[in-house]
Amino acid sequence: MTKIDPHFAGELKKYGAEDFAACFNCGNCTAVCTLSEKTANFPRMMIRMGVLGLKKDILASKEPWLCYACGDCSETCPRQAGPGHYMAAIRRFAIAHYEPTGLARLLFKSNPFAIFFTILLAVILGIFLFTLKPDHEVVRWIFNWLPFAVIHDMGMVIFGFTGLAVLIGLINMLRHISGNSKKAKGKKQSAWNAFKGVVGEIATMKRYRDCDLEEDSYWKEKPAYIRPWFIHWSIMWGFIGLFLSTVLDFILKDPATNIWWPSRILGTVAGILMIYGASLAIFYRLKKVTKTYEETRFSDWTFLIFLWIAGITGFWMENAVAFSSNVNLHHVIFLIHTIISMELVILFAFSKFAHAVYRPLALFFHFKNQG
Repeated sequence: MTKIDPHFAGELKKYGAEDFAACFNCGNCTAVCTLSEKTANFPRMMIRMGVLGLKKDILASKEPWLCYACGDCSETCPRQAGPGHYMAAIRRFAIAHYEPTGLARLLFKSNPFAIFFTILLAVILGIFLFTLKPDHEVVRWIFNWLPFAVIHDMGMVIFGFTGLAVLIGLINMLRHISGNSKKAKGKKQSAWNAFKGVVGEIATMKRYRDCDLEEDSYWKEKPAYIRPWFIHWSIMWGFIGLFLSTVLDFILKDPATNIWWPSRILGTVAGILMIYGASLAIFYRLKKVTKTYEETRFSDWTFLIFLWIAGITGFWMENAVAFSSNVNLHHVIFLIHTIISMELVILFAFSKFAHAVYRPLALFFHFKNQG
């Protein structure tokens, strides 16, 4: 039995879906969408679910994650219902409802709370980092107020809490989508073929590239390196490269004093990619080059700015190490870099960043259902 929630439209507005009630179901958005197909019919179907209040059906759908927000649907909507913004809003809604704590709901729906929590977390992380140098005067003052054991245990609990939230979020998404996938009719691909499809999409962004090839697309005649798909690709692989570089540094016992070490070279290339992608993404939002970039939520700004600061401060520290420079400013920059990077990791399950795990899972079921 399908349960309709008449108040659901009001809830979605808090996640950024402002005008979707203006939709009169003409289907124009689905017709112009390059990625809409037999096994992934959107945005029209998703909007209809929102209007009817079919909350569980939205959470069980892979379609929100198959959309790359190219904005063609919003550009051509005769009712100005903003289907592209609507798809972004239900992704925020899904993230908030997959994770179990309710923290993502507060961060997405309340900007004052998001600012307060981000600053509070930064202060806690700053205190935690100071304790790594127990002979520092500030640290001795901190220990008089808060014992080292409490700070250490608090840090472990926070990181454990984040990891558990990510795991439960994935399980919740898998539980919702897999049940819906079993109902799909027709021949299905093997799990191995579906996995290869996901890897291929992550490596090449082929589906995303298709969004920029429409004859009337703003990006049609633009060079590939400034198109949205390449910006997304740069940010994604830049972050993955920096993560791998950090892991290698840890395994190889911190070879940071040698900038020609393989992990350092990987980190440099990855950092350039991430800063390049984040810079253009911020620039496009400031200039509002297309409808996609006309409305940017606080959570989007926070994510991009954090990535940009993490990249810039990382390069600052690399130069400081390369030239053996040791001044107080470098310690401040190091503190900012580490706090920002740790916040990105800790807030992974509760922010826009969560799509990095939800989208591949949705793509897996999408490719699996393609006969």
